[in-house]
Amino acid sequence: MKLHWSPRSPFVRKVMIVAHETGLANHIERIRSVAVRTRVNPDIIEDSPVGRIPVMALEDGTVLTGSFAICDYLDSRHERRKMIPPPGPARWRELELHGIADGMLDLLIVWRGEFMKPEEHRNEPLCGSCAARVRHCLTWLDRRAGGFDSEDYAIGQITTGIALDYLDFRFPDIDWRGTNPRLREWHRAFCERPSSIATEIVNDE
Repeated sequence: MKLHWSPRSPFVRKVMIVAHETGLANHIERIRSVAVRTRVNPDIIEDSPVGRIPVMALEDGTVLTGSFAICDYLDSRHERRKMIPPPGPARWRELELHGIADGMLDLLIVWRGEFMKPEEHRNEPLCGSCAARVRHCLTWLDRRAGGFDSEDYAIGQITTGIALDYLDFRFPDIDWRGTNPRLREWHRAFCERPSSIATEIVNDE
């Protein structure tokens, strides 16, 4: 398995946390790949025309694009507890959580893209919309975090932790801990997991 990988990408990190949790991390060949919106990386394009990461090329020539597809594949390759539950109420509830956390990541990336522009070129209404929606996501996740102890640690909680870490990484001035106490306490435990420590965000810009 060959993975186009970056130490800054939260979506690549999702794949790698799942790989560590399922015991498959050492079976993945990581290829350092830079993917930015303003130019095409020919090495990524060679495997996936989308040109984004993560992308995983399998031994049989199949290429999987996107973190969820790759995590779903990894989940089929082990005998431990599944990170994505089988069809049924548990799966839909897990996908509910994953959808909110993953959507928050998308918002943060859009917001970051605007924030990096010179102030006179920023789309301020878009920035305001992203900020408001991130706050709503945090409120929703804080309520849900009250029941995390009674749920399996799976793709939803993994993505929640990654989203919070990415928020700290790109928007360190936002004090989400002060208004979301359940998330704050849960996040401490997330950060202590070996899979989280092994995949910590590294800014190698």
